[in-house]
Amino acid sequence: MNTKAKVFKKYLKEKEVTVFQVEEVPEDEQNTVTFQSNIQVEGQQLPLMVILDDSAFTVIRVLILNNALKQDKDVQLLYMANTQNMNYKPFKLFFDRNGALIMDVCMTTPGEKEKDFETLGDEIYGMFDLIIKFLEANYRSWMKEIW
Repeated sequence: MNTKAKVFKKYLKEKEVTVFQVEEVPEDEQNTVTFQSNIQVEGQQLPLMVILDDSAFTVIRVLILNNALKQDKDVQLLYMANTQNMNYKPFKLFFDRNGALIMDVCMTTPGEKEKDFETLGDEIYGMFDLIIKFLEANYRSWMKEIW
């Protein structure tokens, strides 16, 4: 397990947070570990994943909606995602190859030793608060565009 993941796992244990499933990606060059859970927005449980690896970055990924990209609305929905990306710096929307709408937040988390990541847990949880507020402000309008 990479150092960032060890530190975050320790943080979760100390804070008695038990909502994450932890998975090490086998034979991964970056020693990737994912912490998977859900967040609730507009009564919906949205899958959330914290991706920690040996790079200088940490990614928080939220699955907004599976099969969101519809052929009859593809240009409109791509425009919606692009507009959001231009207006909100930390949050980036994209459609995966199966048409799922996904939001990524990329945080810089450089370092190598455990002491380099002393505030990592608080930083990730601080970002969760921003993510939830952002989704609560935008989720309904996105769903109206999609449906």
